Amino acid sequence: MLLAFLAVLPLIGALAPALAIRAGRDACALAAGLVTLTAIIILATMAPAVMAGEVIQARIDWVPSLGLNANFFLDPLGLMFAGMILGIGLLIIVYARFYLSKADPMGRFFTYLLLFQGAMLGIVLSDNILLLLIFWELTSLSSFLLIGFWRHLPEGRQGARMALAITGAGGLSLIGGLMILGSIAGSYDLTVILENREAIQASPLYLPALILILGGCFTKSAQFPFHFWLPHAMAAPTPVSAYLHSATMVKAGVFMLARLWPVLAGTDAWFLIVATTGLVTMVVAACIALFKDDLKGLLAYSTVSHLGFLTMLFGLGTPIAAVVGVFHIINHATFKAALFMNAGIVDHEAGTRDLKRLGGLFSLMPIAGTLALIAGLSMAGIPPLNGFISKEMMLEEASHTVWLGQPWVFPVLATLGATLSVAYSLRYVIHVYFGPKRDDYPKKPHDPGIGLWGPPAVLTALVVLIGLMPALFAGPIVAATAGP
Repeated sequence: MLLAFLAVLPLIGALAPALAIRAGRDACALAAGLVTLTAIIILATMAPAVMAGEVIQARIDWVPSLGLNANFFLDPLGLMFAGMILGIGLLIIVYARFYLSKADPMGRFFTYLLLFQGAMLGIVLSDNILLLLIFWELTSLSSFLLIGFWRHLPEGRQGARMALAITGAGGLSLIGGLMILGSIAGSYDLTVILENREAIQASPLYLPALILILGGCFTKSAQFPFHFWLPHAMAAPTPVSAYLHSATMVKAGVFMLARLWPVLAGTDAWFLIVATTGLVTMVVAACIALFKDDLKGLLAYSTVSHLGFLTMLFGLGTPIAAVVGVFHIINHATFKAALFMNAGIVDHEAGTRDLKRLGGLFSLMPIAGTLALIAGLSMAGIPPLNGFISKEMMLEEASHTVWLGQPWVFPVLATLGATLSVAYSLRYVIHVYFGPKRDDYPKKPHDPGIGLWGPPAVLTALVVLIGLMPALFAGPIVAATAGP
């Protein structure tokens, strides 16, 4: 039952910051932080058993006659995602406390954030697919509230509506696909479905189920041609953008690919649809990112490109590619959250996110500049940082992939996407922090207090530690998650 409590804790705890608003901004942040910290402690108590090979389950009969039960399970994949959702979530709460202005309703923001956190946690812990679908749609609704938090901005309202429309439509597609999958397996429990690979792939309904499920995954994770909604979500406050792009929302589609990989992968249809979509998304989004002048716009399209990177890996259908995919999920979460927070710092302190109006900030903001340099080089795949390892592993897998009888398509396009990632990463770092100082910044730039640079510093430290000692800091969870 402790697992069931963990799954709903952020949803229940969302009331805390709303009730604490009269006590002040610090009380709201503290209430939200305590809820998330409590969830982290509960998760940590279960982690040793999961890492030892145990699958923790909580089963609550709800409407058994309809197959609707509140069942949860925690395996290594769920542990990894739950850890990212809660760990980065706690850092986002600290960052948001110092980022948001006094005019922003702090209680409402943290209430929305915990609802979003709870919805994501429910997705990764749900065993019953009907319950999972409820949480899936709740992420669309709560992200709508967060993206449109600054309701006075037309672009915020537009971005929220677009995200809701695209991901909501994808959710309907996912409902159909998972229902078909459940009918083939004879159960709506994921643990049962995951044991019926042969029956699922032999069924004449396999292809319709696959296409419908991928419709949900591709819209949620902004895969081509549904990639356009994610950059519009940049109208949200930067803490939302950092959370949405690193550990939540857009990673939900990738999570579903990883969760269902054991039963859906290994067919020609899976490879051609998933791997091809991921490869196209990776290259197209990287090309767009290279020409974006808005810092958050550049990072948004880089996120789309890296989501394509991950989709392509799971689409290859090989165990080693899945290992690389799991490893890069961790790496991407660390450097991307750090970079989004860094973009927020630049906007907060210099008064603009426009690359054309920035430059020479390293001498004025050395702490922020150092963090951006490390995280940016990791995104570029420069050694000895964590992004380098997973990118090189991806290129190795792509080099052995034959697409429609052509051995050169995957290696060439994957290399192109990886090369473009170097270009847009260096463009961010060099154009913002190096070059001559300017005298026309909207505000006088300087390093912020530790409340703003502390959270990205934690993530940047992980970027370095995982890069230098991957076997120690990421090896166990990657092996447990992607292993046989």
